[in-house]
Amino acid sequence: VPAVMSELLGAGKLHGDVLTVNGRSLADNLVGRSIQDPAVICRYAEPLVDHAGFLNLKGNLFDSALMKTSVISADFRARFLSDPDDPNAFESKVVVFDGSEDYHARIDDPALGIDERTILVMRGAGPVGHPGGAEVVNMQPPEALIRAGTESLPCLGDGRQSGTSGSPSILNAAPEAATGGGLALLEDGDRLRIDLGRREVRLLVDDAELAARRQRLEQQGGYRYPAHQTPWQEIQRSLVEPLDRGMTLAPATKYRDVARLSPPRDNH
Repeated sequence: VPAVMSELLGAGKLHGDVLTVNGRSLADNLVGRSIQDPAVICRYAEPLVDHAGFLNLKGNLFDSALMKTSVISADFRARFLSDPDDPNAFESKVVVFDGSEDYHARIDDPALGIDERTILVMRGAGPVGHPGGAEVVNMQPPEALIRAGTESLPCLGDGRQSGTSGSPSILNAAPEAATGGGLALLEDGDRLRIDLGRREVRLLVDDAELAARRQRLEQQGGYRYPAHQTPWQEIQRSLVEPLDRGMTLAPATKYRDVARLSPPRDNH
């Protein structure tokens, strides 16, 4: 981290005069710190990927989701994003998994019909559904596809993903399936249109069918997710905000500066 900060400071991207917790300035703390191997940490002027970052996507499935663009490989771009008549967009069918356990149990089932154009969806992985929005939306193609040379498929989920994942994924979809989000209405074989230029994901199902699906879901008591395993899960699920609001506890802002007002009472 000091090496990265030193590089950013040298590029004029940090305020070196700000005071830090040890009483010294940021610039003072970084004296003598530098990148030792540019193959491990790239120079600011020679980034691993130009203009990498995140896209915020919306549509009729969710109000907000994020896509990490730095992992879009040349192979993925060629398969999904290189239609000259429809650049940076594609339409594909989905296969839906309810949580990470379901994914691991069924991903290699040939009956699912997963091919090199399928979008893998994991729902039930958000702040309420998992609970806690764990980093479990780490999906890869079935082993048969990997052996045939397809190393990644587009992924979509209402949870999070490890930063080490190489899948081009749309994550943090909010609202999540567990609280009535559109992912709860998805069915295997549905087609999605993903348009990175318009920052949009749309389920290609007409409004009447979606309304009927939602009515059936409500009649079944809503999207089913695992029962509470601890009192803390029950408390967290009852108070947690969606991922697009930071997955904080709803009343937490009332206590943000409580230590400035008075010291906490001793609880022994």
